[in-house]
Amino acid sequence: MMLSVSIRKDLGKTLGPAGVFSLDVEFEAQPGVTVLFGASGSGKTTTLQSIAGLLKPDSGRIAIGGDALFDSERGIDLPIRKRRVGYVFQNLALFPHLTVRANVEFGINGPDRRERARRADEIMEALYIRHTAGRLPRDISGGEAQRVALARALCCGPRLLLLDEPLSAIDEATKLGIIDDLKTLNRQLRLPIIYVTHSRDEAVALGAEVIIYERGRVIARGEPLEVFGSPVTMSVARLTGVENIFEGSVITKSERAGTMTVRLEDSSGVCSLEVPLSSRTPGEMVKIAVRPGDILMATEEPRHTSARNVLRGNVLTIEQRSDRTVVRVASGVCWSVSVTRQAVDELELSAGKEVWLAIKSHSCHLLEV
Repeated sequence: MMLSVSIRKDLGKTLGPAGVFSLDVEFEAQPGVTVLFGASGSGKTTTLQSIAGLLKPDSGRIAIGGDALFDSERGIDLPIRKRRVGYVFQNLALFPHLTVRANVEFGINGPDRRERARRADEIMEALYIRHTAGRLPRDISGGEAQRVALARALCCGPRLLLLDEPLSAIDEATKLGIIDDLKTLNRQLRLPIIYVTHSRDEAVALGAEVIIYERGRVIARGEPLEVFGSPVTMSVARLTGVENIFEGSVITKSERAGTMTVRLEDSSGVCSLEVPLSSRTPGEMVKIAVRPGDILMATEEPRHTSARNVLRGNVLTIEQRSDRTVVRVASGVCWSVSVTRQAVDELELSAGKEVWLAIKSHSCHLLEV
């Protein structure tokens, strides 16, 4: 059962020079997990609210399996209760005065109390929270609360499941467990699951397809590894965590080697880089993006390597982030390189130390100008 969305909504938000912010998106989602990825305020949650019936678009159409939930031309706007859409909010929205069981049963329609209890037990068992049935939300862990919210959304027998950054407030270990649960549910239920996140790791782990939002527009879509691994525009590169983005000009081209040489320049200086061959001509300006994780670092000059670019430089700074260490290196231009904490220790990296960077030409992505 496929979800199709084609909507426009004027949100009346001013974004400085950008003017009025409006949502104008069109996409289809097959059974399975489709990830909506983008910065905060790009329109992802507004899309979910429109699908659920919490917000009315100005125009367009939303349908599940051919059944219209909203159609501005035909005057269709189904009430929330008739849409059969499960929704997990970012803040979970559990009822604090109700037990876990009562929260889960709240999502079940029908007067038969025994059937509601049976259905709730079934879902709670599948999500490993049946032991919490008699507790209040304040007495369970963050991961358990996430599962309660998911169970409540599933108990209504939805045709579609909407998840709005459901894992943003829990630790990594719990997050991985819930991601595994979602994968299992996806295989069992085979319904469209729309998952909103700004975490690249969650998008790669969960999504069969990722749709990238920027300021109310879809700017890219496809398999997560393809979209994140080979960005084609400046916006996609920045949104997906590419820190090395440079402007430069084409110097030479080699049909035989399948590469071309580009002279890069930033405020730190200039350097030359061998990148994949394209239709760009010598003298033409280009933008090049290289992921920090696609650069190898050594303290001695690498020899007999397949990497087309070997650059000498000096360490500027070492920054420890939550999941990795980023080393800033001056080598003509200023590079950001991702390494492990262990690599920092083993290479005895410190500010001023001479290092070598190895970059494959196919790790250099030409962006649309």
